[in-house]
Amino acid sequence: MMSDDPPGGTRRFAGWLEASMRTRGFTQAQLARSVGVADTQVSRWRRGQVVPTLQYLQRLADTFGVERITLDELVGLPVAQARGERASDPEQEAELQAYQARFKEVLQTKLPRGMWRAYLEACVALADGLSASARRVVRQSIDDLERSQPDEPPERPLGFHP
Repeated sequence: MMSDDPPGGTRRFAGWLEASMRTRGFTQAQLARSVGVADTQVSRWRRGQVVPTLQYLQRLADTFGVERITLDELVGLPVAQARGERASDPEQEAELQAYQARFKEVLQTKLPRGMWRAYLEACVALADGLSASARRVVRQSIDDLERSQPDEPPERPLGFHP
């Protein structure tokens, strides 16, 4: 059930797995049952002790609704470079795919199909508002910093000659 640790593979994979489990609300026991391994094996993956074998990488990809190639990259396996429009960071790509799968699940299980578009537009409006708010906070911080800086360089101490 384990494979050798490709350089940096276990840490990246462990971080992704932890975040994905949290996003989807999986407990360690639930994920273990879903993938078909013992709880202790999931624990070893989460702690970065080992990475899953190819068989379990596929089961994890299916469980979380992400592309298998993304998990292959996370654990450091060689993959074809035909990524095209995909993000260059496999952790980011895996996280995006996990959120896409979660979004799809929410739409399908929580809302009638007629409300999907309104829900998406509400999410976009929320994202726009959060983004604008973050820009205002950053702009205000920069303005405050600029106001606290003197316009002219400080005077030289007496007796100082460059």
